[in-house]
Amino acid sequence: MTQRVRKTVLWVRNARNRRLTYGILALISAVLILFPRPYLARAKIVPQDTSATAASTTSLLGALGSSNQGIGSLLTGGRPPSDLYLIIGRSDSVAQDVIKTLNWVGPGRRFDSYRDAKLFLDRNVDVHLLLGGVMEVETKLYDPDDAEKITAAYSAALSRQLATFGRQIIQNKQKIVQDRFRGAAARVSRAEVALDSFRREHNLAEPEQQLSGALVQRATLEAQLQAKQVELQTMSQFRGPESNELQSLRSDIAGLRAQIARTANPATSPAGPNVAGLTALSLRYLELFRDLKFQQSIYDIYQRSAEQVEVEELASESASYIQVIDPAYIDPHRQVNVWAIALFAMLMLLALFTEWYAPTTGLFTLDADREKRRVLEYAE
Repeated sequence: MTQRVRKTVLWVRNARNRRLTYGILALISAVLILFPRPYLARAKIVPQDTSATAASTTSLLGALGSSNQGIGSLLTGGRPPSDLYLIIGRSDSVAQDVIKTLNWVGPGRRFDSYRDAKLFLDRNVDVHLLLGGVMEVETKLYDPDDAEKITAAYSAALSRQLATFGRQIIQNKQKIVQDRFRGAAARVSRAEVALDSFRREHNLAEPEQQLSGALVQRATLEAQLQAKQVELQTMSQFRGPESNELQSLRSDIAGLRAQIARTANPATSPAGPNVAGLTALSLRYLELFRDLKFQQSIYDIYQRSAEQVEVEELASESASYIQVIDPAYIDPHRQVNVWAIALFAMLMLLALFTEWYAPTTGLFTLDADREKRRVLEYAE
């Protein structure tokens, strides 16, 4: 064993042997950079682009009294950020869907366990974001057909996971809106019965005739303010704090409060007194009328919201959750083996260090003849 080690040391100390070895290894690693040839499969997709759906349903929802801005906020403003799409694309559920689709795991199949299959996908498949929220799926393998098939399976799995995610959001919206809508309908009925009973009991005219125009306007404004506040609380449950729709609601609430403040000063006009000059009977009548207006405003809000959620649900059932920019294809550019480039660079650094840097700086030398000359020069 000692003799073999000694021969190895002598062989390494021979500069010709070392440099020949460096050259052979560098040549091999240079060839491995290009061969075997890797193939890169790509697919570019845009997750859940609902702008076309919003444009097609604007005319329908506009008949319900909903503005175009509200519709756009519902169908496109509530989209999660692109980072969330990236998290879904790299999630374990997408990987499992791909493995099941390709039927990889099982006796006599490509992998023996899901763990091996997931490790293979982690090594060879990359999902990342491009400009404009575009997601790109890349698979790099030595078999072009296999790479293209895996990339296509990833795109399909991502679409299915986004559909599941979208359905969860819609179901949450639907549950909230339907519960509130049923309660609003019942409250409107009770408010109408209470106002009509009070009017018949005291032989009063319709509120618009019995009360002055200023009071009716104030009652309407107060009812709208309360309705907007309830709508703000409801929207806060499935909208983020930076949502444009929430900002618009806060602006509407501030405007209604300003209008109510301008009508709060006591005054008497030819049409009748304001709140300060009302009797107890008129105050009660005004309170019932204001409550009816409030309940009707809430009912209208939830009616529009329910129709919007229904349309969104129908759109989610028929529309794809991804728009395909480029289906899975093989990149025509020549790909290289990155690991071979790293090996080549490491050999070049090692050769530079042992053949030039270390002898020049006096750190060490592997050349036996050079070492002998140095000893003789030092002795002289």
